[in-house]
Amino acid sequence: MCQAAPLLREMPAENRGAALQMGVKDWRAELARRRAPRQALGTGKVVLLGTAGGSNPKATRSGYSNAVVVNGHGYMVDCGEGANTQLWRAGLDVNRSPARGERPLVAAVFLTHLHSDHVIDFPNLFLGGWPNRPIDVYGPAPAGLPLPIYPPERPMPPLVNPDDPTPGTRKMTEHLLNAFSYNINLRITDENRANIAELVDVHELGIARDGYRPDIDLGVTASGASPETSAPAMEPIVVYPEDDNGVRVTAVLVQHAPAFPAFAYRFDTPTGSVVFSGDTGPCENVVRLARGADILVHEVIDLEWMKELLHRLPNGDAVINHLGRAHSAPDQVGDIASRAGVRTLVLSHLVPGDGEVSEDEWEAKVRPHFSGEIVCGVDLDEFELCD
Repeated sequence: MCQAAPLLREMPAENRGAALQMGVKDWRAELARRRAPRQALGTGKVVLLGTAGGSNPKATRSGYSNAVVVNGHGYMVDCGEGANTQLWRAGLDVNRSPARGERPLVAAVFLTHLHSDHVIDFPNLFLGGWPNRPIDVYGPAPAGLPLPIYPPERPMPPLVNPDDPTPGTRKMTEHLLNAFSYNINLRITDENRANIAELVDVHELGIARDGYRPDIDLGVTASGASPETSAPAMEPIVVYPEDDNGVRVTAVLVQHAPAFPAFAYRFDTPTGSVVFSGDTGPCENVVRLARGADILVHEVIDLEWMKELLHRLPNGDAVINHLGRAHSAPDQVGDIASRAGVRTLVLSHLVPGDGEVSEDEWEAKVRPHFSGEIVCGVDLDEFELCD
């Protein structure tokens, strides 16, 4: 996702200070104006830990992350910037100890895809929370090659980690924990903590290919080579069988090429159902997964607003090309929710997501296309799951 800094650098020097100062004033006013987060009181609820899309820092929203809470147990979906702090603010934890009090514990983490704005706080969940029991992590398998390039005639640039340029969730986790090995080893030896590297139980979802078999095979032929090949029609598959809390999770591939594989997840619980679209362009698989769900949490983008921001950047055309293919406009989101027959549509992963478009404006953009309840989420919103 784009960064504001290049735009500021392009401004005349005499205008930069005023623009920055206005930004400081605006975010304070935006927070003062914004409604308070909704609260839910039942035994089952959905919590929007962070509602902003994109990797650039936001003054008024945390990065995209969610939690489903059922009977005192938590299930996270994505770990955007600030997710660990937001988890604590929401009253959840990854570690139970007398010093931390009685809070619902995270039982499992589900990653929709491996763009940085969905996993940047993933290592902090373990390094900051330091669980003392295993936590299941479900996420994308390795994408495989080739890596699509834009524009197609551009030569392939040098890649990072060229021997393994498209690692999946397991290798990503290993690399991240290895990067912090000195800290982890100090905590183990000096503070007698559990070895968190042994407590992250990764389950990769993906496509069988070239002799590779993921932990959970989606059973279709797909690749990240193009939008058309990234999310073939499929029925939802069970990735997390019903547990002792009555929670079952199913998933489908969504269209977020070239990021691949990318998933939407559905949580069916004893008191209701919720679907998280993840990042996706309009996708029939999401309609299929969300059919009859109580709540659909769907990403949304105002592409025209983003074009105004991006058109002056050197790589603006490439970013706009990606955003237009791999994300969903308000009318498309409303159409998906309508055809799926969901009760409540919650807008999240807002792009832009720092007050440029108000909650009322987001909802108004969708309302002509969906007759059910529409809520533009704010950080720490809670929605009750009830029959």
